[in-house]
Amino acid sequence: MRAAVEWIGLALVIAWVGFAIAGPVGGGAMALGVLVLRSWLPVAGLMALLAPLGVALPALALRQMAAGMGVAVIPFGSVELLVFLLAYLVFLASALGWIRVDLYRLGYAPVPVAVMVLAICGYGVLTGQVFLPLVAVLGQALWIMGWGSSNWFDHVLHVGLVPVTIVGLILRML
Repeated sequence: MRAAVEWIGLALVIAWVGFAIAGPVGGGAMALGVLVLRSWLPVAGLMALLAPLGVALPALALRQMAAGMGVAVIPFGSVELLVFLLAYLVFLASALGWIRVDLYRLGYAPVPVAVMVLAICGYGVLTGQVFLPLVAVLGQALWIMGWGSSNWFDHVLHVGLVPVTIVGLILRML
């Protein structure tokens, strides 16, 4: 079941690319291609490169494709994106040992995870955002069920969010 969830996640992320190039038909074709050609070396290599995908990147892909088809979504603010980018870069530096505090280890413990999920849900209530609380709660559910990583951060974050956020910020400046 865990592998199926990862393949669906990759199909959604690749569908996002196809959607950006050729609309819904391109997105559907790309998703189908990923699922049908799982054993093809380029597709399997892409999975090896991006795994674990977690919740955030596929959910962001779904959100952007839905917005592209006319579904109303609350956009992230530039300040929100900048704060996320800076915080995530500090988190990555911590996980790599470049900073003395190991923030990544908090993702293994139930109490810190629960506090972070509640804080994200509170932020969602204050801002009217539904996306971030859904990602946090779904990531927590997968983490509790043991589907994938034993660290909650692996379910709700992905290093691919760094270039996506940078591109988003650059596009706002143009």
